[in-house]
Order: sequence, then structure tokens, then C-alpha cells
Amino acid sequence: MAVQRGCWPPNSRMVNPWTRMVDGIASKLAFFPPQPASYTVEEHKDGTGQLYIKPVDRSYQRVTSARVHWLQTSQGNRIISAFVPYADGRGSARAKLTVLYSHGNAVDLGQMLPVYKDLSRLLRVNIMGYDYTGYGACSGIPSVTATCSDISAVLEALETIHGVKRRDVVLYGQSVGSGPTVWLAAQQQGIAGVVLHSPLLSGVRVFNPNIRYWPSWADIYPNHLLVRKINAPLLVMHGTADEVSSRAAAWQKQFRCSRTAVLHLRALVGCGLHSLALGLGRCMHLYLVAICNVCGCLSTPWSHLTPGDAGSPM
Repeated sequence: MAVQRGCWPPNSRMVNPWTRMVDGIASKLAFFPPQPASYTVEEHKDGTGQLYIKPVDRSYQRVTSARVHWLQTSQGNRIISAFVPYADGRGSARAKLTVLYSHGNAVDLGQMLPVYKDLSRLLRVNIMGYDYTGYGACSGIPSVTATCSDISAVLEALETIHGVKRRDVVLYGQSVGSGPTVWLAAQQQGIAGVVLHSPLLSGVRVFNPNIRYWPSWADIYPNHLLVRKINAPLLVMHGTADEVSSRAAAWQKQFRCSRTAVLHLRALVGCGLHSLALGLGRCMHLYLVAICNVCGCLSTPWSHLTPGDAGSPM
């Protein structure tokens, strides 16, 4: 895959010293990696050389099934990935689809792994999680361009390390993770689908979603432009109480591609960004059902999901 420099529209001529300056400013103001990291990367003592994520805080569950690998990005950074395979309890069933999950801000892989384990079980899919440059145990400094380099490396690892075809990958971006997700989805052909969870319209539009004009070179994560280039089933999820990332009316204006199907969960009255992320009761049940119905791209039946499955926080 030919990787574009920066999270700007593919083939954009906007990548110049000004955009690089904006990227540098954003790296200081837009990213909040947990300090200290919630985990360390350790090597099993069985002589296999295999890695695992060891939580620093005992309140976080260790996910023993995760297949952990270091990856090298095109920017020269070293990031950590964790592949959580679906297991039906008997070891007889395998998942067809894999969700490549780009998490939100102010969390890292150690905090998200237990969530991925539960999502894998409930959705009957594999989950590929990773940390951004500068997050958790990863090297480097967080930046917009680094996150795009990161997600490209993870998608490549899915194919080269885990044998997952791109036609079986669902790209999932939560909050700030919607930036690299939309950027990658706009360039990829033949992926199974895209899920945007409380997504950003763009960096500037977090503060004013109805702004009519702002130069692209002075913005980050222009999802409002790139989302029109996505040629795959698309689900956009937000709650009515989420005032940070998603505004239904503003997002509704962005979709012009006839092959892109969009579902806004306006029924999630009172649900916010954290309600969806933590799996609070009815919010989480509707959230799970919605993902399983993203334009039919998730082939597993969703009738097995009941409010009881999502009644307690992950």
C-alpha cells in the first residue's frame, strides 16, 4: 500500500511546511497518553520468545490469549500490537472477521485489552489492538502523522503476521482514533467495513462543528473531507449526551457517497462517549447490536446479544 504522508486527503497538495508545523503543535496539544503507562511488555519465560502485556495496576485484567508483537512504522517508531483471537470456549469456532481497533485519547493498550477480550467474545470477531507512537510502551512522540504511520503498520501486520486478508478487516476508530481510521479507510479498497465511534469531524470542528470554512493546512484529521472517499459499509455511532466528538446534524451533511451506508444511533438518548466505551447497560446493548448490523458486513448473527450480555461494565 502506498502510504500518504500525514492524515490529509490522499493526493493532497496541502502537505507542506505549514501542515508539518500544525502537526507539531497538535502533537503537544491533542494527545494525552496516560502517564505512567498502565502496562509493561514482558517476555514469557518458557524460551519461546513470545511477548505478553503485563498490567501495572492489578485492577486491570491480564489477557493471556493476546498475541503480542512489536511493529516498526514507516516513521521509524516502535509500537506494540495485540491480536485477540475469538474463542468460543470449545476451541472449535474461528472468526471470519477481524476488527482493527484504534482507541480513544487518554487510554493505552493495557487499559483497553480487557475491553477487546469482551468485544471479541460478544461480537464473535478477532480484535487487533495497538498503541499509538508515544503511548504506553511505544517509542517516539505522538503526532497526527505518526498515528497514520502506526495504523498502516498494524494493517500490514494483520496480513503478514496473522494471515488476515484485508477483505476480512473492519476498521474501528474511537474518538481521536477516528482520524487514522478514516484516513486509512479513504485509501483502502475492499475492506469489510468501517465503524466510527464518537468520531471527530476534524480537529477544529471539535470546538465548532458548524464552521463553514477553515483551511485544511491549519486543521488535523479532516474526517469531514475524507469520509466521502470511503467505499465500504460505514457505521457512525454517537450518543445524544456526547458533546465532545459527534454532532448528528453536522455529521449528516458529510455523507454523499451512494455506496456508503450510515446509521446514526439517535436512540442512545442520554448516552455519551464514556457510556458507550464502558458498556453501560442499554447503551452497550444497542452499541453491540449496531456494530453487528453495520450494513451486513458483520456476518455473525446478533440475536445472541441480550441486554444481560452488556449489563455490567467491561
